[in-house]
Amino acid sequence: MQGHGSGPAPELSGSRQPDDALASTAWLLIALRWAAGLGILLATAVARWGLGIALPWTVLFAIGAAVLTYNAALAWELQRAIRPLPVARRMLWVQIALDWAAMTALVHFTGGITSPALIYFVIHVALAGTILAPRGARALALLAAALVGGLAALESGGTLAHVSLHSLGLDTDLYRRGEYILAVLFFFTTTALTVAELVARQAQRLREREARIRAMSEAQAAFTRAATHELRAPVASSLALVRTVEQGYLDEMTPPQAVIIQRVAERLDGLRELIDDLLDYAASREATLSRRPLEPVDLGAALSDSVERERPLAEEKSVMLRVQPGEPASVLATDPGLSMVFSNLINNAIKYTPSGGEVAVRWAVDRPAGWASVTVEDTGMGIPADDLPRIFDEFFRASNARKSRVIGTGIGLAAVRAMVEHYGGTIALDSVEGRGTRVTLRLRLAQDGREIADAGAKQRETAEIDG
Repeated sequence: MQGHGSGPAPELSGSRQPDDALASTAWLLIALRWAAGLGILLATAVARWGLGIALPWTVLFAIGAAVLTYNAALAWELQRAIRPLPVARRMLWVQIALDWAAMTALVHFTGGITSPALIYFVIHVALAGTILAPRGARALALLAAALVGGLAALESGGTLAHVSLHSLGLDTDLYRRGEYILAVLFFFTTTALTVAELVARQAQRLREREARIRAMSEAQAAFTRAATHELRAPVASSLALVRTVEQGYLDEMTPPQAVIIQRVAERLDGLRELIDDLLDYAASREATLSRRPLEPVDLGAALSDSVERERPLAEEKSVMLRVQPGEPASVLATDPGLSMVFSNLINNAIKYTPSGGEVAVRWAVDRPAGWASVTVEDTGMGIPADDLPRIFDEFFRASNARKSRVIGTGIGLAAVRAMVEHYGGTIALDSVEGRGTRVTLRLRLAQDGREIADAGAKQRETAEIDG
């Protein structure tokens, strides 16, 4: 029964928690809360009917059921749509408020200040420390102590009826003895503060280290993009000049000279391929690290542009390029990032398909589920089964691709996966060596203006916070 978050107060750490960490924390807490709610029901049933312990089982069942009910509502709300960062923070504070209300009720009905369930507050404070700054975690620990002290005061003063668990030996008058209450509060408060401080400071150090790593990665991606962009023009010019010589527009070449020129052309073509792939990869890294806001992109238009861009290569290789249009739709992505993804996949399919083969591109829309799927399938050389687990690794090429004369760098699929995951989508690849390959993308539909605005606002705020 855990939940924590960030809001106006207590504050997030100085390095500030990114939105993806908030989302992952929220889902982790929902998973833990399922276990906690079911645990309350199971422990109550075992204690009451298995061990014969007299306890207010109806109330405890109601608490467990309430935890499961509001957890289901939170899970539904969390997956319903993208939330701006402030809304995500408020949602986490709603979780913490509900959890603490449930924990207070659980402690009260299991013995109050003598309850063994007091440890839940300490666990909750520790979880909160993973996302809050040390000051916020300390404030939460003191709030827990105040809640426990307030509950003890109400029970000892008779304002709130004390629930005694006779079967556990908790039917004494300890809850009325001031020295016992003060001793429990002292140890509870110091334990909660110590745990909060240790966890929060360690989590803050990890976030600061992550921020430094992110900054270095951004600088590396920017340098790669700038350097390769500067190389693109001279390499293209050199390749054009070599092709001119190769085609015989200058003096007639001897056979040895022709072989040398052909090799130079092949090397320059490979270098051009490497530069293009490095630019794509740097673009995907920059988009992922900077969290460029997503926007609605016409799926059909992006695919059509990519197909027409790659059609000359298909015609040159005598590969049939077929397109099976689907329902018009817009997806959450970036432009021209989405076109880069499609062009890379179609280009790969054509390159590794022999003359007379076929490449098919199709898409389908599942509006109730909120997804669009895009499939690029070829009848090419395929990928050996042993190479499939590493096919999305950077600079990895399948063994049969390395043995072929097809130029490649092994960067393209890594860039594609990075971009697709940045869009919140998925990518899957199925292949049989000698028969062909099928790549399937799933992209989120831009269903309405509110979702698109939420996605943009969320990522803009995160970019400002991380900056």
